[in-house]
Amino acid sequence: IGIADHPEVQSRIARINRDYLHWDKVRYQPRPAGVTPEQLWSLVKWSRHNPRFKVPLADARGHSFSYTLPAATQQVLHEVDRGGGSILGLDEHMQTQSESLRQRVLISTLMEEAIATSQIEGAVTTRKIAKEMLRTNRQPRNRSEQMIVNGFRTIQVLRDRIGQPLDFDLLLEIQSSMTRDTLDDSTSAGRFRSAEERVMIVDSRDGKIVFTPPPAEDLPKRIEKMFKFANAEPDDNEFIHPLVKAAILHFWLAYEHPFVDGNGRTARALFYWWMLKSGYWLFEYLTISRAILEAPIQYHHSFQFAETDENDLTYSIMFMLRITHKAITKMREYLAHKQAEQNQIAAVLNSIKYLNPRQRDLIQSIMSDPRTAQTFKRYSKQFGVSLLTARSDLLDLVRRGLLRRIRWGRQHAFFAADDLVKKLRKTKNP
Repeated sequence: IGIADHPEVQSRIARINRDYLHWDKVRYQPRPAGVTPEQLWSLVKWSRHNPRFKVPLADARGHSFSYTLPAATQQVLHEVDRGGGSILGLDEHMQTQSESLRQRVLISTLMEEAIATSQIEGAVTTRKIAKEMLRTNRQPRNRSEQMIVNGFRTIQVLRDRIGQPLDFDLLLEIQSSMTRDTLDDSTSAGRFRSAEERVMIVDSRDGKIVFTPPPAEDLPKRIEKMFKFANAEPDDNEFIHPLVKAAILHFWLAYEHPFVDGNGRTARALFYWWMLKSGYWLFEYLTISRAILEAPIQYHHSFQFAETDENDLTYSIMFMLRITHKAITKMREYLAHKQAEQNQIAAVLNSIKYLNPRQRDLIQSIMSDPRTAQTFKRYSKQFGVSLLTARSDLLDLVRRGLLRRIRWGRQHAFFAADDLVKKLRKTKNP
């Protein structure tokens, strides 16, 4: 029996390809007696050659990038295709009864995505401080906070751009929005890097150059190819699943590195925009960048392996699919937890005798949107009561620790207290 036909070798190759391992892991894999690491790797490489799909992205030598779709990819693609909201565990009851929950989750997710995509690029702040800033519309105090504000605003802009094709105007708008007021040279926003602006990817551990992007003078033509690839209508001869295409676009933009700064954030925004454009609304509820932030080494390797192993895009595609699967799983768990929590809070609110109906409605409202700011005047108008009554209701909630009062210009604004849910659970009627 030949080495390639050995049952143990075939089984090992299948396991290796399930996770699409690189040579740095394959060489340490168990193997039958008499089979060298090099022989096993050669068989693994052979198994990955058919079928392969080329994309119109080439390296500096003119060699094309290509990919394959191992069996493991089909599970994630099936999950994503299974049906919009149901993938998140939103049954019919939840869809009709929990609009406030979905709205709260959506806002929280947008914040998480903005914070995480900035932290990947070095933004230094806590999630608590960052969310507080976004909820209260506080002005950013430093570069890290500005990056997060930019990310939050850009994500909201992208949702309004799903009807547009990918072109120079949209790409430059994304990068400009992501980097506003964060660049050492403000003129670097909204334009490609020049030949004088050399950009290199350096290993922070030893200072070695690990990747040099294509020359600046080639960027217009190369990026035009990316636009053509993105905007091409699918046909029977060449259909690329939207999630696979989004992963390719994410890699492609990062590989070209067309900007002086903001390439990573722009690439991740492009991934998010493409999925929304393709009709996958569930991605509004997924925090892809948070999952990436939790796997920084694997994220780096997904680019490095693709660039160094015969331009094999599969490494990058597989990483983005795994990250998507992880984000979906986390969202399912989060929604189940929040649904149970909301049911408990509704019961608690109804049982608290010291809250009047207006106060109950307000608490439910600010739990739906933690960014909601209430004022005496707004409360008076919303509930049709006098300013004196509005003042009494709101200050009573502050006294009980359910609202926070902050100075907002010349007036006071009221927001949900920190750990409001925990406080409500501990609340006892007098």
